[in-house]
Amino acid sequence: MLLLMWLPRRLLVLAILLAIPAVAVELLARKLVGDAVASAVQTRIGVSPHIDFGSTPLLVQLAGGKLNDVSVHASGARIGGLPPVGLAATLRDVHMTHITSLEGAIGSLSVQASLGPAAVRDLLATAGCVRSLPVDLATALTAHPRVDVFPGRIDLLPPSGRAVEVRMRPAAAPTEVSFTVIGLSRGGAPVASAAIAPAPGSRCARSLPNLPFGVSLRSATAASGALELSFVGSNASFSALG
Repeated sequence: MLLLMWLPRRLLVLAILLAIPAVAVELLARKLVGDAVASAVQTRIGVSPHIDFGSTPLLVQLAGGKLNDVSVHASGARIGGLPPVGLAATLRDVHMTHITSLEGAIGSLSVQASLGPAAVRDLLATAGCVRSLPVDLATALTAHPRVDVFPGRIDLLPPSGRAVEVRMRPAAAPTEVSFTVIGLSRGGAPVASAAIAPAPGSRCARSLPNLPFGVSLRSATAASGALELSFVGSNASFSALG
């Protein structure tokens, strides 16, 4: 009876002792690979991101030849010349091509960038956008208009009051985000669309050069309180050196 009571305890102690090295190696692997991915991402977005490998042990993922979906989150990221954005990305089919040098390849990735009203204002307060509107409208809006973002539209208003209200809709191309005027009101009364034609040769668009990991813009959506930009890419590479 004493032997039966003693044996399970010894086995438990042995299991714990054997598990300690495995846990240490797992933590070391997460640190090294996480640092490599974070360094590569930071080089491209200008801020240090948070990296998450999920709940599956990283050693198990590496033994299978690739990582499961890798999640990346960052605040104040800078991509494509945009104002600082909140960023969330998912890296899929990630292979460590050289373990010792911490280099890898990304099969595909998706990136979501969120711009609040102040960042949207910075996009629109340009010669091709607000300043291309008829002079009286641009003057009323001023160089620093108030921006409200609603599902499906972006409203530009003067810093105070609602003397004029210009409504715009975003659109996406692979390397630019553009905005089209879809409505105008003065003092709450709608104005004919002919009155809001932009200046000849002007176009309200923002080019997005040097996007990270070769991604391209897939969609631009006005949501509640933010402009949501969705990017996709494939066949990218990374290393601990960026």
